[in-house]
Amino acid sequence: MSDPQNRASIGRLGSRDAMFGDLMEFRVREILLVSSLYDSYVLEEDGLLAESLDVEYSQLNLSAAPRIARVPTGDEAIEFLSGHSIDLVITMPRLGDMDLRRFGQEVKRRQGGLPVIVLSSNPAEAARLKEMDFGEAIDQIFIWRGDFRLFLAIVKHVEDLRNAERDMALAGVRGIVLIENSVRFYSSYLPLLYTELMRQTQRVMADRVNATQRRRRMRARPKIFLAETFEEAWDLVTRYRDHLLGIISDARFPRDGRSDPEAGFEFVRRVKKLDPDMPILIQSSEDDLESRAHALGAAFVKKRSPRLLDELRSFIQTSLGFGDFVFQMPDGSEVERVREIAGMPAALRKVPDASLRHHAARNHFSNWCMARTEFDLAERLRPVRVSEFDHIDELRAYLIEAFDRLRSETQKGVIAEFSRSDLDDTGGFARIGTGSLGGKGRGLGFINALLAEGAMPAEFEGIRIFVPPSVVLATDIFDEFMRRNALEGIALSDASDEEITRAFLQGSFPASLDSDLLSFLARIREPLAVRSSSLLEDSHERPFAGIYRTVMLPNADPDEGARLASLRAAIQHVYASTFFRGAKAYIQGSLHRAEEEKMAVVLQPLAGRPHDEFYYPDFAGAACSYNYYPVLGTTAEDGVALVALGLGRTVLEGGRSVRFSPGRPRSMPQFSSTADIVANAQRRFYALDRSADPVALRADPDRALVHLDLDAAEAHGTLSRVASTYSRENDAVYDGTSRPGVRLVTFARILKGESFPLAGLLRHFLDLGRRTMSCPVEIEYAANLNGPGGCPPEFAFLQIRPMVVETGAADIQGILGREEPERILCYSTRALGHGRVREIRDIVYVSPDRFDRSKTEQIAREVGELNDRLSAEDRPYLLIGPGRWGTSDPWLGIPVEWRQIDRAGVIIELELEEVPLTPSEGTHFFQNLTSFGIGYFSVLRSDDRSFVDFDWLRSIPAARESFCLRHLHLPEPVDVWVDGRSGQGVILKRV
Repeated sequence: MSDPQNRASIGRLGSRDAMFGDLMEFRVREILLVSSLYDSYVLEEDGLLAESLDVEYSQLNLSAAPRIARVPTGDEAIEFLSGHSIDLVITMPRLGDMDLRRFGQEVKRRQGGLPVIVLSSNPAEAARLKEMDFGEAIDQIFIWRGDFRLFLAIVKHVEDLRNAERDMALAGVRGIVLIENSVRFYSSYLPLLYTELMRQTQRVMADRVNATQRRRRMRARPKIFLAETFEEAWDLVTRYRDHLLGIISDARFPRDGRSDPEAGFEFVRRVKKLDPDMPILIQSSEDDLESRAHALGAAFVKKRSPRLLDELRSFIQTSLGFGDFVFQMPDGSEVERVREIAGMPAALRKVPDASLRHHAARNHFSNWCMARTEFDLAERLRPVRVSEFDHIDELRAYLIEAFDRLRSETQKGVIAEFSRSDLDDTGGFARIGTGSLGGKGRGLGFINALLAEGAMPAEFEGIRIFVPPSVVLATDIFDEFMRRNALEGIALSDASDEEITRAFLQGSFPASLDSDLLSFLARIREPLAVRSSSLLEDSHERPFAGIYRTVMLPNADPDEGARLASLRAAIQHVYASTFFRGAKAYIQGSLHRAEEEKMAVVLQPLAGRPHDEFYYPDFAGAACSYNYYPVLGTTAEDGVALVALGLGRTVLEGGRSVRFSPGRPRSMPQFSSTADIVANAQRRFYALDRSADPVALRADPDRALVHLDLDAAEAHGTLSRVASTYSRENDAVYDGTSRPGVRLVTFARILKGESFPLAGLLRHFLDLGRRTMSCPVEIEYAANLNGPGGCPPEFAFLQIRPMVVETGAADIQGILGREEPERILCYSTRALGHGRVREIRDIVYVSPDRFDRSKTEQIAREVGELNDRLSAEDRPYLLIGPGRWGTSDPWLGIPVEWRQIDRAGVIIELELEEVPLTPSEGTHFFQNLTSFGIGYFSVLRSDDRSFVDFDWLRSIPAARESFCLRHLHLPEPVDVWVDGRSGQGVILKRV
């Protein structure tokens, strides 16, 4: 056959590099961020956003990275726009006194066409915003999960929309159409797509190592178009038909103004008529659609797949050409793999004829070149079909010549670059890696920044207030550990926690990280806290509190290598906990996926002081700026705090501690009488055993945590400052330990302000957190009083996070007034939740007349088994039982873990006769309970109005029954109403 037309012209791309400098004419240079101080801190600092933008724009050969101006309210944003030129407005939903619609309208009026993007903190809020009719006032809504890649994706998305037509006409730049109307999914898809584009560009560097070529070609990456309806998507296809790399489409999306389950398939049929070779991926929650997608020549992924993002990534790399070029036989078997253009000629010389014919007939070579911005070569290869060549050897020779010529042209005059990154030691708060700090890390970083900027009130003079020196292993270290040790398979499997832990402990870190950890250990000789800090942890939507591990290390071995081995094992334990069954159950309930979660790790010296062979702070605890149960004249806004002697685990596990309001610290309902003080006071405390065997700790790090009696604290000299003494002779409790009697931890002197301003510190920082984060907050802290050698008192910040506060507007009194008494199953004057809970047909309750406090651990196991069954059948249930649910003390209630009751829709706690029912606020269990919006009722013996109708429950035949646990399945659901403002709740029967 004669040579195909233009064969001799292949290889002219080198002379066209200058043209790429004219691409991306519109660039986002000025961004206005409308957010609270905390939200802007997260956006600007977490994940090194500013630094990442600097790197990105340097690679794109731009004069400067976008500058970010921040204002806290909508009114200030509008005023700012009057005197400044802005390219992009990004706002959180909370705008002070201005609503989003009016804000968007005002922005457009001041600067017409200015994009306005809303970042929501959770899917529920985003769904509500999507339902609102903003018209043209708001351009797009995204969900922020703490991953800075979304911010970069938004900037690139805005630029793509403005630059697409010009860049396609100028240089043949390609595009990808994403059809998705779920804000939750496109908020995940867009960062993934852009990340893969950037990774592909990095792979190209091996072929194009000249800095000028690299910057120019970076501008030619494919554009990404987001369509939410059939009509929007079809318009994009018809406009950019000749410049599309592929399409990623949902199966169901709006068409003609309504949700159409056939929209995706009809769209595929139309596109395939225009271009039979167009790569298309259909993704859907309906698993049975896979065969239909394949019949149309489209790939398919399941939205509910735990590997959804990985499967999407695979499609991008293979079908769209962003990954290796994988030579396959017609039956799908792999025969050769090429990573870079430089390796293509050698592979073409040896692959079988059948494989060469298979790929040439489907335009795979053209697509692969398009993804690498080799547009001239892609255009010349696209028309080449097997039928145009008389013999397969001619086709092979043609392709080899094309790729050889391209390689030759792009390498002319190129001097290879060698680059190496160095770590910068930033002192008190540092990071290793370039990924996200995670929720806990960014909270600590935020409060550390506030402490550095603000002066403390005079009343706290002389107290050392600080965040412990911290190093954060960013999430990219976690990603590398997972890839390096091929752990994704077991991590996402149904393996037990123990099996996952063993697999992670066998993993290895790169030598460079070991060097960094050794440097850290050379500076820190105190015991260490190795703390989880995942992307989802401490979010506005779900706090993920206490879901992942914190490991405390004695760090006392004289052998540096042994200390390093213990630290490595501790990090691996934290990483493994990302995929424990409890964590997976929590993630499933939060509508996230386990593979979306990434773990950062915070390394910091343990806040405390040595006491013989033990180490612990004088006291530690947690505080919330919003109190769900204001009593004795306090208000919800006075906040609530818990404090305990020793390590804070006592508080976080729901053990005995002192509960008080920072606004009115002497109001302590659990200490209202001498008998109450004796019954409720802390008797044991947690400490770290510095003499624990380091080798044993690598397998079980909790072995270093010990429970000590108050005698030990008295011997250490730490008890007298926080304790009181009970005199049996006088039946009275006296402050201090100067007289004989029973020692009780009451914090009486501290809460009276005599020795340490704990209440004042908590009031100050809760208010500071609320103002700077624009929402109620929770903090964790540890404190040391004056120490030996003149050591000043210390207040250490261990954590700050947004507090999930939901209140409803149910008219409980109105409901009670119109309902017959026999319809009421439960009424409580101390209920937490909001609105109405429906569709609960199952009740699991502990029979009060059979309850045995010595069997609470057995009850917890049985509840967990029932929970698993009901969860598998997607059946929420009402859970009723005595004492605290989720306590670590089996004598105070039922010691279930979160995963054992995560399917409960409403929970009722009944006060035990021997133990007053004190609220569980401040515990991780309680935080998870409230964040999921679970109805939470407390029924007190002292409240004549509160009750549960157990006679009615006993009259219902049990579906399952054990020695004291009954499971009922009702023909009709109960009706649950909760008013979080008044603290009232009622549950109605269907009789």
